[in-house]
Amino acid sequence: MISRRARLASLASLASFTLAATAFSEAPSAHAAVRTASSVPHVKLAPGHVRVIIQGRLYDAICVGEDTYVEESAFKAFHTPYVDLGNGMVALTGGNVEGVVYRGKTYVPWSVLAPSVRAIPLKGGGFEFVSRPVKHDYSLLIQASQATAGSVALITVTTLDGDNPVPGQTISVSTTGFSQLEPSTGASSIQAATDGTGTWQGGIADNTAETVYVTVSWKTPSGTTVRQTLSVPFQPAKASAPQNAASNGTAQNAAPNIGAETVVAATPVTFSQNAVFFQASSGNHIATFQLDTGAFETLIGQQLASQLNLPNLGTIEVGGIGGTDEAYLSKITLQIGNHVFPDVPCIVDPSWTGIPLLGYEFFQQNGYDLLVSQSQGMMYILKG
Repeated sequence: MISRRARLASLASLASFTLAATAFSEAPSAHAAVRTASSVPHVKLAPGHVRVIIQGRLYDAICVGEDTYVEESAFKAFHTPYVDLGNGMVALTGGNVEGVVYRGKTYVPWSVLAPSVRAIPLKGGGFEFVSRPVKHDYSLLIQASQATAGSVALITVTTLDGDNPVPGQTISVSTTGFSQLEPSTGASSIQAATDGTGTWQGGIADNTAETVYVTVSWKTPSGTTVRQTLSVPFQPAKASAPQNAASNGTAQNAAPNIGAETVVAATPVTFSQNAVFFQASSGNHIATFQLDTGAFETLIGQQLASQLNLPNLGTIEVGGIGGTDEAYLSKITLQIGNHVFPDVPCIVDPSWTGIPLLGYEFFQQNGYDLLVSQSQGMMYILKG
């Protein structure tokens, strides 16, 4: 087992590191008039460390090549949105930056701390970093898939500054009518957070043919509030046919000719972005899942796993951005249609922020066949 952040066991010569900041111009060395303010504290620094002052506070910094890398917590001093992706990678507005991990802490080039940051050399060594105000153009982008009554509409929300996605933002989502938001316990309003790409995905379920209105509110890093509303029509479900209906009574349409196989579960699906989405529940929580038979394991994010109190059955390593991430094995009980599937093996990955995935392992280990009917908008889980 390794830490989610790759640890640099030895950094005896920090000057040997030369890392480029992805999506940003190469960070220049700091040059300006020497700051002599008496309020700047003087402390004894360990070899390889640099004295850095931001808004009167001392921050840890190190030498990397000929440049200064500052601990990532300094982003907060400039109200710069960021998400730590692990292994030294940090998501910022408009792209990712590559830093270094030293003794368990992530350090980033000083030039990416804020859009207009500049360095003022300090008397006695080190730098004070300051920034000028910049103009922002914050907005929300809401997208929704088409849906029929009884199915789920996929909702995608992106927080933007101009054309650039803003990562790690808290948003409030609400909906109207008889609809409910997912993942939740049937709530019509939830709080969520965008990921490192500035995106949040969820679902809206509604058994009624109606038009619902989804409203998203976002308090931006500058303190202003942006609000956007989108109408989402749920079309009437197709008429049911009486013959060969699924035995569990959940199918809205007649089951296709499946020979000697039995329908174990049937549920409406939504097709969006070349993927298949459906509704499942665990306990009193309802969530939108993506059918992903190209992935072997069923994958759950940490937020949903915590809400469901999923057990940690052992740590594993999974591939992530920039290297290896730490995840753990677990199991989840899922109700799909009217059928309950107990103790479905899954992986809980803290770095996964997307829609939960139902993988091929679920079908292989249980001997299930899968039929997705595009004409009916239904998913059938079968067993011979």
